[in-house]
Amino acid sequence: MAKGILQLINTKYDSLTKKFKLVADFIRNNYTVVPFLTINELGGRIGVSNATITRFSQEMGFEGYSALQKKIQGIVEEEILFMREVKYSITSKGIDDDEKNTLQRMIDLNTATLQQTYSEKLQQGFKDAVELIAGSRKIYILGSRSSFTPAYYLYYMLGQFMGDVELISMGTGDAYNRLAFIKDDDLLIAFNFAQCTKFTATVTEHFRERGNKIIAVTDSYSSPIAKKAHVVLIAKNSPATYSFVSAMTILNAIVVELGILNERRTLEQLKLQQRIALEKDVYVN
Repeated sequence: MAKGILQLINTKYDSLTKKFKLVADFIRNNYTVVPFLTINELGGRIGVSNATITRFSQEMGFEGYSALQKKIQGIVEEEILFMREVKYSITSKGIDDDEKNTLQRMIDLNTATLQQTYSEKLQQGFKDAVELIAGSRKIYILGSRSSFTPAYYLYYMLGQFMGDVELISMGTGDAYNRLAFIKDDDLLIAFNFAQCTKFTATVTEHFRERGNKIIAVTDSYSSPIAKKAHVVLIAKNSPATYSFVSAMTILNAIVVELGILNERRTLEQLKLQQRIALEKDVYVN
């Protein structure tokens, strides 16, 4: 199938029956255990009949549960392989490193990752994301643990020429209190790579329940924030380097595109920022 099963479930979710949504919710939240459950065990855990699971599988385009299960198993195997590759990059230099030092190898791997990043689907998501950001009253940016790094970068860059940008992070004690000030036309840009923290998932869910638009910057359509987002930007990390080079490149493009949309205002704001920095003696001469 052209689409991954988790993405397909996410796309069809709103049109599913109540019982089908129960199956969908379980699979989306527990897909790593589905390959190990018989249809009877799955039905018992969810509280639906075997026939419901079979019909759900057919609704997703499979002959039955076994075919659906096999598809999900492939996703789990890919994620396990990803972790093996990360471990391998730490414990071994690789087969051709007699001729390459670590720095050169990391540059080559990141270059290859960038070359594989672009797709027509990403381009469409990029355009949709820029449109949402440009049309929003306030931009909330969310990221925790390792995902905080690209989140802060976007927060800093947008803050140079956009007035209302706020960073939500685990480090601020009043983070949840700030959610009380969200308005209907506010936007959330959430970041999640590898494992998603409960904090990120909870805040994203809050925006979703309010009906606010959400942009997810992540590495998998099975990510908890991808399931809740209106626009998903997939930025795969190099499995051998775990680098944010793809995400940072996409973010740079977003910042530049937003600047182009209102070039005059952007240049005025950047000039003002520079003047203030000089007046306050921010930089070392």
